[in-house]
Amino acid sequence: MTAPHSTGLPSTLPLPRVGVRFPSWITFQRPVFDGILKFMQAHEPWVIEAPIDSGGELPPVVIDSRWRGEGLIVFRYTQAEATAWRKAGIPVVNLSTERLGGVFPSVVPDNEGGGTEAARHLLTLGLRDFAYLGRATPFVDDGLTGLGATRRYSQERQAGFQQTMMQAGFEPRIFQIETQRHTGTVWKELHEIYLGILQSLPRPCGVFAANDMLAHGLLQAAQATGIRVPQDVALVGFNDQSHFCHAATPPLSSVSYPGEAIGLRAAETLYSLMQGLSAPGGHIQRIPVAGVTIRESTNVLTIRDALVASAVRLIRKQAATSAPRVGEIAESLGVSASLLRQRFLDALGLSPKEEVDRARLDIIRHWLTTTTLGPSDIAHKTGFLDAAELRRFFRRGTGQTLQEYRTAFNA
Repeated sequence: MTAPHSTGLPSTLPLPRVGVRFPSWITFQRPVFDGILKFMQAHEPWVIEAPIDSGGELPPVVIDSRWRGEGLIVFRYTQAEATAWRKAGIPVVNLSTERLGGVFPSVVPDNEGGGTEAARHLLTLGLRDFAYLGRATPFVDDGLTGLGATRRYSQERQAGFQQTMMQAGFEPRIFQIETQRHTGTVWKELHEIYLGILQSLPRPCGVFAANDMLAHGLLQAAQATGIRVPQDVALVGFNDQSHFCHAATPPLSSVSYPGEAIGLRAAETLYSLMQGLSAPGGHIQRIPVAGVTIRESTNVLTIRDALVASAVRLIRKQAATSAPRVGEIAESLGVSASLLRQRFLDALGLSPKEEVDRARLDIIRHWLTTTTLGPSDIAHKTGFLDAAELRRFFRRGTGQTLQEYRTAFNA
């Protein structure tokens, strides 16, 4: 993968060679690469070397202790690799929480903030019981972590989730899973663990899983025993990995991994290191998450008033692409708008119009923090007449401009 030449750099000078390595099981690579490319377009071109499975059509790229170039961005590394790269004077940026505090600067997601966002979302569903599902140690040996190592990211996500729940007056159940097999059939042991957890949970219950793979496994176990998602278990994952979230039935809600922002910050950090400077954001940089991408696995409300619960479901479904009309929502439910308003005030302490505005603001925040779409594109996707109307609506609801909100998130 070769970056385009910049007219600002003489063609006689070789371009810096930068390696980017993820384990094969990491599926959120694309947005990280997008962030790296965004940096290159604004600063200088690099020759990117990355291991790619081409089925033999391209020469293999191997990034290990013998790799040599001007800089590396890696998701985790061994001690032998760290020693070799340091000896060779290669600047390195780490993207894994499991290597925080190591010899290389790290750029990672704000895991505690992600746990907080998951808790906030589940709290909006009217549930009274909650649980966290995490990994105590690795389930299989990836050659980079070590089987007995504590999963720091899982502990951090638990901390954010648990603290937010306790502040709201709830004590969530905590499950940090360990396994014994550590082989390719570890899924069988995990399936039995999931079944046991599901049987122990009260129903309905809101569950936050430390990543999408755990959430997907719990969902499959629920389906095998007739436990309904989301009616019995409302389920949120982390990373928003499309092939786990969309391959699930129902599709999984998930905390968005801030991949592009991480890629951009990692490239900025590596560039500084390559210039002989220190990491501009410090040795450990945590990137805020964008919130929860809401899908059907949490499309449930346990609001005692069934009429209000039905109305909120309709509002949230329609708010992604348009402004739901309260009168039409009321008509579809066979009641008057005034009755619907009174029931909303009694059940939630807000009006149907306030719920519509809140749902639309959540959608706009999602587009601002997970994409680089401009105001006109976001306005088109969310049903505003134009960018000006979108700007006015967002400013009224948040006290910020679109750019102020996006800049604060990426800071």
